[in-house]
Amino acid sequence: MTATMADVAREAGVSASTVSRVFSLPGTVRTDTRERVLAVARRLDFTPNRTASSLARGRTRTLGLLVPDVVNPYYAEIVKTVQRRTRAKDHALFLADTGDDPADGFELARIMARQTDGLLLAGPRMTDGMVGELTRAGPVALIGARLPETDSAYAQLDTGMRHVARHLAALGHTRIVYVNGTRTARTPGHRQPVQDACDEFGIELVEQLGPFDLTFDNGVAAADLVPTSGATAVIAHNEMVAHGVACGLARQGRSVPSDFSLVTVDDTFMARAIHPALTALHIPLDVMGVRGVDLLLQRIEDPDGEPRHAALPTSLVVRGSTGRPGGARP
Repeated sequence: MTATMADVAREAGVSASTVSRVFSLPGTVRTDTRERVLAVARRLDFTPNRTASSLARGRTRTLGLLVPDVVNPYYAEIVKTVQRRTRAKDHALFLADTGDDPADGFELARIMARQTDGLLLAGPRMTDGMVGELTRAGPVALIGARLPETDSAYAQLDTGMRHVARHLAALGHTRIVYVNGTRTARTPGHRQPVQDACDEFGIELVEQLGPFDLTFDNGVAAADLVPTSGATAVIAHNEMVAHGVACGLARQGRSVPSDFSLVTVDDTFMARAIHPALTALHIPLDVMGVRGVDLLLQRIEDPDGEPRHAALPTSLVVRGSTGRPGGARP
């Protein structure tokens, strides 16, 4: 017969509420009492009901994760990492795909907030005001985005884009084009870092194509505009767009990197699933997901603390999609 909390309390000579606090709030119980209760629990093979304990504290031990597109490998990798981390922290995870509509994403977030202890927003399409309202209402952490008043784990794109620009400048490129992401993405933060990096290394950013929704088909559409830009290199907002650009150029009879060098941002498995493999600005999605979960759990425990931010370094991975203008190998 399975031991109960009452059995442990009786054997240890304490109340059932004391046993409950030993497992839920151990710091509130005297050391000698706590050790006696734990010894009895081990002898009786007692396992506390974590769900009941959490509910007693007003907790569900669940977190919510909202992503704009679960099919996108960037967000799929974040989902995997966040799921592993929440499980390691003895929490369950609810997942929702919000799409690119800010209003729909905001409403879905409000619904999920009522059923979880806190929300993780990965690359949210919501406005700053919407994210701020959610932050004021309960624990929220951002992954892959940054707002001053909301806990966030994000990539240092300014430094990363300098790596990209330095690489292209070293190869001899003086004119590049940037294929921009969707207007509602919070990572249009790519935009200014690209411009600043080009200015630093004497590269002319001839135009910024887009914004485009972050899909393969829109990358193909963007490729139609690349040859008329006068650029010799392309930076794509993400891998799905970069694949589309490469395919679109191939349909025109042009190739990478002989006619145009191509760099992408993200560096999931998709960067290697094309020939030539894509030179990529690597974003540490595994670390970013872990830090996002940890920030949210800290916020749940410390709801009134100052906002915390984790700025994660990026790195450039050079592969076959970049070369000298005109196709010469570096």
